[in-house]
Amino acid sequence: MKTAETHTDLINNPLDEKNFRSIRQSLLNKAGVNYADFKKSLTPKYGKVWFDIFLGWLLLISIFVLSAFAFENSGLLLRMVVLIIGAAFGGYMIAYLTNFFHEAAHFNISKSRTKNDQLANLSIGILLGQGIKNYRIIHWEHHKNLGQPTDMEISYFESLSPAFILKSLFGIRVFKLLSARNNFLNAQSVEKLKELKREALVQLIVGFLFHVLVLSVFVYFRQWWMMAEWIIAVGCFYPLFNSLRQLLEHRSDDAHKEENYREISHGQHTRLFGNNPFQKSFGSAGFNKHLLHHLEPNISYTRLNDLQKFLEESDIGESVKQKRTSYTITFFTLFNR
Repeated sequence: MKTAETHTDLINNPLDEKNFRSIRQSLLNKAGVNYADFKKSLTPKYGKVWFDIFLGWLLLISIFVLSAFAFENSGLLLRMVVLIIGAAFGGYMIAYLTNFFHEAAHFNISKSRTKNDQLANLSIGILLGQGIKNYRIIHWEHHKNLGQPTDMEISYFESLSPAFILKSLFGIRVFKLLSARNNFLNAQSVEKLKELKREALVQLIVGFLFHVLVLSVFVYFRQWWMMAEWIIAVGCFYPLFNSLRQLLEHRSDDAHKEENYREISHGQHTRLFGNNPFQKSFGSAGFNKHLLHHLEPNISYTRLNDLQKFLEESDIGESVKQKRTSYTITFFTLFNR
């Protein structure tokens, strides 16, 4: 009976992470290609990774340049409007860029693991004031404990309510999250803890100096509105977009706002979003294909479309297609539930 039940579960729920690991070696696409052979071809496209990162920085800088022109030629009311819109788009682009830190956590932005970490800290970690080795340990707990109270990435434990949006927008949630992560890191072995603390301190200083430099430039040119826009983008809109993205990826349709998922299991739930410009930017670095990432964490986001095509042409194709959705549909499905 146990064997029959297990087989039925594999058929009915092949996209459960454990079930998928049990059946993936036997998968064939319609051309008869074996999954194991196909997976070997999914090597990262590093040129695309760095083009996407460069594009993110270019757009982030462009937003603030355009805002500077708008502030110079506007009255007070219009400046207030530009401030909020500019900060929102700035925070959006910071969230876009910081998603690539996740790609680096899986060693997918450079062939060399050492360079991978150095480049991640230099190109993205300065925005966060965080080190990639510290983040990698936290993030791997997410993969091991998805849906459990012990998960370290917990936005989806909360209801998508007005309170959640306000707490994310004003940084209230950030302090609780950082405290939990710090407690977890402090529980590491002494040798590893020294290395992590060294990296954390260096990145905190470098990140602090980076933001001070940005603000100093605005002060030097007496761009007070630009200074305010940067602070709001970094401190308000970036945390909002980051928390919202994670919630939309993992909160179950069956979750209830009255349940405390820090004490009971939420259960695994991961979605597959689309490829339009909004979904590819909001879910940059492959977060729009988050279901596939959890099935194969070490495959570069640059190959997830290829992975999706293979799976949709395999025996589990219908199950994959049923997981397709959009951020907009998910937002309204989950709102205040």
